[in-house]
Amino acid sequence: MSWCSALLIERTLVVGRQFFPTAEHEATRYAALRAPHPKVHMDNPRAPDARTSQDGSSDGHSPAQGVPESQHNRQRRSERPAIFPAWQRLRTRALESPSHRRWVLWTCLAGCFATTFTMTILGVSLQAIADDLGSDATTIAWVLAAPMLAQAVSAPLLGKLGDLHGHRRVYLIGFFCATLAAAATAFAWNATSLIGLRTLGQLAGTATMPASMAILFRMYDRRERVKAMGWMSVVIAGAPVLGLAIGGVLIEWIGWRPIFMIQAGLSALACAVAIVVLVETPRRTNIALDVRGAAALAAAAFALTFGANRMPAWGASDPRVILALVATPLFLYLFVRIERATPHPLLPLEFLTRRNFTFPLLTGFLMQFAYMGGFIISPLIMLGMFGLNQISVSMWTILRPISLSATSPVGGSLGAKFGERTMIIAGSVFVLGAMLAFAVGAAAQSMMAIVAGLVLAGMGMGLAQPSLSTMVASSVAEQDHGIAVSTMSTTTGIGAVFGISILTAVIGTEPSAETFRDAYLVGAGFAALGVVSSCLLRRVDHDAEPEVAGGSNDAQKADPAQSETALARP
Repeated sequence: MSWCSALLIERTLVVGRQFFPTAEHEATRYAALRAPHPKVHMDNPRAPDARTSQDGSSDGHSPAQGVPESQHNRQRRSERPAIFPAWQRLRTRALESPSHRRWVLWTCLAGCFATTFTMTILGVSLQAIADDLGSDATTIAWVLAAPMLAQAVSAPLLGKLGDLHGHRRVYLIGFFCATLAAAATAFAWNATSLIGLRTLGQLAGTATMPASMAILFRMYDRRERVKAMGWMSVVIAGAPVLGLAIGGVLIEWIGWRPIFMIQAGLSALACAVAIVVLVETPRRTNIALDVRGAAALAAAAFALTFGANRMPAWGASDPRVILALVATPLFLYLFVRIERATPHPLLPLEFLTRRNFTFPLLTGFLMQFAYMGGFIISPLIMLGMFGLNQISVSMWTILRPISLSATSPVGGSLGAKFGERTMIIAGSVFVLGAMLAFAVGAAAQSMMAIVAGLVLAGMGMGLAQPSLSTMVASSVAEQDHGIAVSTMSTTTGIGAVFGISILTAVIGTEPSAETFRDAYLVGAGFAALGVVSSCLLRRVDHDAEPEVAGGSNDAQKADPAQSETALARP
């Protein structure tokens, strides 16, 4: 289903080329707007102003040498499209602004927030929504599960579409479709329509994540990318938690339907800003999407995620769970066979031989296994062993996302200063310490140890997550940033699902101090493997140019399809 949707989006991208500026036009225009130019005297247009530097540059725009500024402005205005001149003037001012890079960052953050904060907002009111739609809570629970599956399955395809057709275009189309889906969700007439619309909305919203990262990677210097990822981690971690925290209050106050109208309004505003602010990335229009590889990878991701997600509810011996888990390696084998045979694979298998591509994926999987598994069972131990009420549990558990959000920008800054490898190792050690603190808390029935585990887990992911994304992107050429970061997203998402499923299964139907301790120790084992995996990473050399998949950088320059002008960085 998801790969068919991705093909539909690809056709939309191809048809919509005439409405989007090319990467070459964007890069040339962006460079011209940002470049300095000589000041001129009104009485002698060829004489530079006294404030002009020796090379004829200054802090303004850049008309050609000897051409009056007024004449240059008339030439520049004549090059603007005749359609929507007011929008074009606004866009020109945004590109000329010294704060344009900051505007791009905040625009990407707003897009990610608008498309993710409703992922969990319905989780606290499933029974009330089920009663409103004449359904049951078990069916409505797919409102949470189906979008998670769609996100895990579709991320690599949408990231690859951005690499091929331009990330700004994919971002805007995905964001626009997510806005329409959010508005339509407010008018869902039964459980099936609600689940379908939420899944479509999450599928479209997933396009904003890899596109945002790829755009920011091109806007920021290689050594500063990790700082931008620090702020992205704040939103990615904080938005769903904010939805969970305020979801119950909002639904009780105004109902669940108006929430999606609010989301649609916020999304429409953020989308309008993105149209003005974001700059297009290079496109490779003569390379077709690897449809067969996309279908095989989507099937493998769906089977693996579906089996892990349903294991706690249906049991590990359920035939459907067994079938899904057995089908996963078969689909992966088919995917490898397809990728080896196609000239333009969805995910070049050569990437898997690069240490700084494969080991960040493995480290992210192991850390998310422990991180999310430990987080989900922590409320259960508070409710069961410590006898806390729901409000108290919510107040304590929110410490984890707060510590993550507070630590992520710090982790980004420290990653830029000390290197990504150092911060990933430090973060994995913190997560291991968190799981051990949880185990001690369960064995000794110490609430303080549980709280310490929540804080340590948030700090560990805050330190490591920005550097994980940056290291994966740094291991590939800029033209492959979309598929790289989306593969990272899918891998960590699957790790989270497996952590939740396995640790919940260890607790069982009759939880006790021993079962909680054992579950945390299982998580600690995976976290320890994450520490080992992080130590196998190599320090990122930001001065080295990553090798292009399928050949050397020289080969890429000779290929017209891959030699599009890179964006100028402010």
